[in-house]
Amino acid sequence: MIPADVQFRTTANAAAAAFAQSPPYLAYKTDVVVDVPSMNRHKTISRFVETRTRDDFAMLQDLPNGQRQYAHSFPLIPTFDAISYFRVVFTGTRNTLSYVEPGQAITFTDPHAASRADVVVLSLRYYRAAYADDSNDRVVHIVMDPLSTLTTNNKSDFYLHDVYVDTATNLPTRVHYSGPAAEFTCDYSVIGGHWLVTHATYAQTFYAPLHVGRMTATAEATNHDFAFPATPADPKLTQ
Repeated sequence: MIPADVQFRTTANAAAAAFAQSPPYLAYKTDVVVDVPSMNRHKTISRFVETRTRDDFAMLQDLPNGQRQYAHSFPLIPTFDAISYFRVVFTGTRNTLSYVEPGQAITFTDPHAASRADVVVLSLRYYRAAYADDSNDRVVHIVMDPLSTLTTNNKSDFYLHDVYVDTATNLPTRVHYSGPAAEFTCDYSVIGGHWLVTHATYAQTFYAPLHVGRMTATAEATNHDFAFPATPADPKLTQ
């Protein structure tokens, strides 16, 4: 078994390459359950989504026969690379258009080799990587320990914590972020030759001023019925 930091670098490169090979258009259905226990709020949202992957412009159709609107893919574009720079825009049940905004890919490369990557990293400067005991020949579990070089004076809600990797493809099967006030997990499958998010969970704790009260909201999304049309059914996506 190769060292954990080497496996992580290989996996990050594989994820970036899979993202770069995203289909031009993607259609899917998603079921999202949002819970805010302290306010007794529970909401289930089912939507058909057709998206243009190059800029994440999507048509969202509430199921079975609800409102149609145009926005980002909901709740995240399934081609999303969780080992990348990204931003979560989440407001609990107040806004059903909460979403994940993808950012630049992270890749590791030989400093002397030419690269077209948006972001190139040469070593793990911000994490200590180690294999967990549940790793095996088929799926390895890399535990990522954030270092003080990353966390000091950093206002991030969470940091990379676990990466599960299919050793046959080097692609992540699960990526998990953890922090004092937020948890974020993406589960992946290869469908139709494409590496896609099939399940995602997000939980965030919102604090009142002076931390005199708090509210935790969770969202769980299941994506299914994927299709890869050469031409989208909605003509607005071709404009």
